[in-house]
Amino acid sequence: MHAINNNDKNATLRTNRGNVLVYTLIILLLGAILMAVSNPNQERHLQVIKERLAGQNALASVVARTALAVNPPSYHSALVLSYTKYNNKLSSIGLFSYVWVDTKAFKNK
Repeated sequence: MHAINNNDKNATLRTNRGNVLVYTLIILLLGAILMAVSNPNQERHLQVIKERLAGQNALASVVARTALAVNPPSYHSALVLSYTKYNNKLSSIGLFSYVWVDTKAFKNK
C-alpha cells in the first residue's frame, strides 16, 4: 500500500508540473498577443516625435521638425515592439502603446 501512495504522489507531481508549464505558456502567449496589439504604429511614433521636438526651444524645434518633414525617420516593427531610426541612429522605441523618443538623434552633429 505504501508503494501505491508514492506512485500517486509522483503522478500528482508530474500532473502539477505539467499544469504549471501549460499555464506559463498560456500567460506568455497572452503577453505576446497584448504586446503585439498595443505596439505603436508609424503614425504614433511620428506624432510623439513631433510633440517631443516641439517641447524644445523654438529655433531647435523648427529646424528639427523641418528636417523631419524632409527626411522622416524609418519605421521598423518587430511585432511586439517597434522603433524608428533617423540618420542611422535609434530615435524612438515603442512598447505597450508608449513611445520613448531620443531627441539627441535629431540633432545635427
